[in-house]
Formats: sequence, C-alpha cells, structure tokens
Amino acid sequence: MTTRAHTLLFFVFAIVSIPQLRGQVNPSDWEVLAFSSENLITGEIAARSIDADPESQWHTRWHDTRGSAAAEPPHSITVDMKRSHIVTALRYRARAHGEGGLPLEYVLELSSDGTRWDVAKKGAFEFRSRMSPHAVISLEQPAEARLFRLTILSLSDSGQAKEPGLVVGELEIASVDVPLMPTTLIPVRQSREWNYGGYDWAERHRALKAFNSNTHPQLVFLGDSITHRWGAEPTDVTPQTGTTVWKKYYGRRNAVSLGYGWDRVENMLWRIQNGELEDTDPKLVVVMAGTNNFEVNTPEEIALGVARLCEEIHLRKPRTSILLLAIFPRGRQGTFPELEEANRLLSHLGQRSYIAFKDISSAFLEEDSQLSEKVMPDLLHPSEDGYYRWARAIEADVSRVLNDTPISE
Repeated sequence: MTTRAHTLLFFVFAIVSIPQLRGQVNPSDWEVLAFSSENLITGEIAARSIDADPESQWHTRWHDTRGSAAAEPPHSITVDMKRSHIVTALRYRARAHGEGGLPLEYVLELSSDGTRWDVAKKGAFEFRSRMSPHAVISLEQPAEARLFRLTILSLSDSGQAKEPGLVVGELEIASVDVPLMPTTLIPVRQSREWNYGGYDWAERHRALKAFNSNTHPQLVFLGDSITHRWGAEPTDVTPQTGTTVWKKYYGRRNAVSLGYGWDRVENMLWRIQNGELEDTDPKLVVVMAGTNNFEVNTPEEIALGVARLCEEIHLRKPRTSILLLAIFPRGRQGTFPELEEANRLLSHLGQRSYIAFKDISSAFLEEDSQLSEKVMPDLLHPSEDGYYRWARAIEADVSRVLNDTPISE
C-alpha cells in the first residue's frame, strides 16, 4: 500500500467526532473585494462563492430588468482571506444543481498586500465529470498570500451552450496546514437526475420522510439508483425492476428503500443529516454506496465518504447494525482497479463493532467472472434476476439481525 493510502486509511479510522470534521481554509471572515459582474435579480451574488455553502452560487450577469445581455468573459473575482496562508491549491466547485456555466481557461493570481500581484498558475480546467463537477488548481510551489484573484478567460462549450455566463458554487483554498476536504465528506443535495427527465429528488426526500413517519421501518436499504430500483414504496417514475423480489423478501419485514437515482455518497450524507432516519427504528441498515463517485473521486475519497456516512448513521441510531456491501460489479469485466481499491479500503470498516462488511460481487458474475446482460442489462443496474441474487446473498445476514425466519427460495 502506498504512503498516501496508509494515511487516508488511518484517517478513516481516526474519524471520531464527525460533525466537527473540517477541511480547507475556513472562509468565514473572507471578503470579496472586487468582481466582474453578478446576478442581483436572483441574489446569485459573488459573495456566495465563498460562503462555505455548496448549494448557493455566484452567477455572473445573465440578464437584468433593462434587457442587458449576459456578461461575456473574462469573469473575475478578488478575495481577501484576512490573513496570510501558505497556499497550495484552489478548488473550483461548480453549482450543486445541474450543469452549465463551466469555466475553461483561467489565471490565478496571489498577493500579500493587494498591490503587487503574482501569477500563481494559468491554464485550463479539467473536469472529470460534467455533473456537479469540481476541479483543483494545484500550485507547483506553495506561495504565501493573503489575497487571491481568479480570472476566467473563457467558458467551456458545454457551459456556453447550456447557461449564459459563469456559475460558481464554491471557491476553496488549501494551505500547507489545511488540505482540501474530499467532496465525499461535504453533505449536499443533488439534482443530476432531473437533467434526464427523471424523478424529483426533493419530492422523494419529502415522501420518504412521510412514509417513515407512518411506518417506522425496522429494515433500511440506503443507496443510489441500484437501491432505488428495488421499486419499493413510495414509487415514482424510476424503473421498478426489483418490485417482485422486494415484496417476497421484505414486504412483511417493515422495510424501506432509501435509494435515489444518481446519488453520490455526499448526497446520502445530506439525507441522513436532514431527517431520513428520524422516524425509523431500524435493527439493520444495508448500505451500498459509491459507484457514482468514481467519475469525480479517488478510491480513498470514496472510502472516507462511506466511513463518514456509516458514522452518521451510528451517531443517530447507535443500536442499529450496519451491513456495508462492497460496491457492486459494473462493466463487462465486472471490475476495474479503482473499484477493487475502493472495496479493499471499505472492507477495513468491518472492524468497527457496529459494521459488518460483505462483498457479494460473485453473486452477480458468471462462471467466467464477467457480468452478463441477463443479470445487469446495462452492466450497472440489476435485472429482476440480479435483485434475486442480491436478496439471496444477504438473506442470512438480514434474518440473523431481524431474528426472524429466513426467506426460502
């Protein structure tokens, strides 16, 4: 294992007081000194790019009551951090909800006094994903500065096509003493599914809280679209592939599926922090999370996020057992290096007294160790047969915790 992996794995086990966990330089007293434009009509002002809230945003001018055209690049913002830091990086986080307004070419300048400015780095942003993306400008050499100025020289084709102007969710600074916190540890809502004509994320959150208030489930499944497609109540437009299996195995067990299409670990974290377990008294929570993070996060960051997610569940429901499943196989080969590394790191969480880790990947694979469309038609989401395989693979664990009679085939 690399030194970096050792360090991050130690961090996984070092998380004790999750609510107090902090990362990146605290922006609470930062001040925006200058900006190119902002959208006053909707309140998307420049200061919202440094308010430590990834759900708020700064939008450059895109219209006003006089019919002015959207502001064209360059777009810029100057921020006073109020004290000097040995800066190592700046992270640009796009808005939490939807696409559009993405930057391309940039110049990052630093200053100690606001008079003399040095170019710290210039280049082009590289976003691993177009959905709630983020990118990091890493300095080749740390530099001491009190102020920073970010200038966006051009927008990406995607940004220009989908949204006039620049949209910034959050600007974050890392220093020698305070590194950037992985995005998997920062709770946030999501609306990626809406872009594809899918379900209403916020409405599902409200519906599930109401469902839990009425039923007080003792068995909870927590996850993304793979869990969502169990097809359990309350239903929506999402394909209900596993409904028959769900009714057979969990219909009489007072269970709930807290699965949301396109959710990443940080979105599940937000849901748990915002009441989705309030009216439940679960004996068991089955967690399968992280597959949607591979396009934006490293295996270590995914493991950290899942560790925090499990800790949040334990903080709210200390008597509840957690069955943490390895991230399911995906793609024709069923695996890839990042998936294997993430699952290897997740397996260590099973050393916690309230977590049982289980890898049921083999249940989905054929004799040649590959995935087939019979089990996962798109090589990601299970078919009905795939949901049967899932249910059978964990039935002994579920029955043991619930202390009931195992469901037979």
